[in-house]
Amino acid sequence: MCPIRPLRDRIVVQPNVRKLSDIIFTVNSEKINEGTIVAVGSKVHQAKVGDFIKYGNGTYLNWPIHEFDGQDYQIIQEADICAIVE
Repeated sequence: MCPIRPLRDRIVVQPNVRKLSDIIFTVNSEKINEGTIVAVGSKVHQAKVGDFIKYGNGTYLNWPIHEFDGQDYQIIQEADICAIVE
């Protein structure tokens, strides 16, 4: 269960963090731009919980990472979703 309840057109995403290797450590500075929706606000129309999405990236969209019980979440707007991956 998601510990965050989004309002209006907000969506809570559990970002997909790519695991590069078990033995090689590297700094991954790439912006997170894909993940699974874990909660939606009441005004969200085209996405639902469980959808795997690609969402906007770049310097103008630096969503903060919110950590709860060791899990990372991002809160975005529905308009920032670029695609739902089937």
